[in-house]
Amino acid sequence: MSSVDNLQPRTGRAGPLGHYWFLTFEHAPDLHAAAKDCQQTIDSRFFDPTPVDGLHLTLDRIAHDGASTPEQRASITEAAQRAFEEELPFALTIERLTNLRGAIGFLASPVERIHSLRDTLRAATLSVFADAPVKNSSSAPHVTIAYPMFEGLSVDAAATADRIDVSLDSVAVTISAVTMVALERRGHGYRWDAVARIPLAGG
Repeated sequence: MSSVDNLQPRTGRAGPLGHYWFLTFEHAPDLHAAAKDCQQTIDSRFFDPTPVDGLHLTLDRIAHDGASTPEQRASITEAAQRAFEEELPFALTIERLTNLRGAIGFLASPVERIHSLRDTLRAATLSVFADAPVKNSSSAPHVTIAYPMFEGLSVDAAATADRIDVSLDSVAVTISAVTMVALERRGHGYRWDAVARIPLAGG
């Protein structure tokens, strides 16, 4: 593990970031338990654990802070509701831990199903807000359980993930809704407030 004395604090914009589409996990006790178990063995001098009520999977960005109106967001929500009239709930598998550019998180699958969900939401967003700054990420779908407190912790994050992953069991979570959130950077992690919840058909 790196020495705290030789590390630079992690930097980044604090405060409101904008509106996003998330999968949230308020009613996923098995995921909460798995996250807590892993967090107990992560060095808190270097990594800040995500509170279980803050666990999420980012699907897409809707707008930067201040760049969309309440009316636009309401219309986007309506478009998403129409798009999901035939979209059925599905099982998300939360599995092995990995290094996420210095953060530590669970990988999620099936990737194709998650990307399909993202694409449906993106189409709904762009149908209302044509200039939406949608977020094309190179990262695999994931749920972050600890954020780095310093720059340059990728090697440490990878070693931590490999060490914990030996005894990690996969967890299944039923996805029955997506959530539009207002996101902000707070401390080393993030805080979000739900703006709208869009159920999948039968969800």
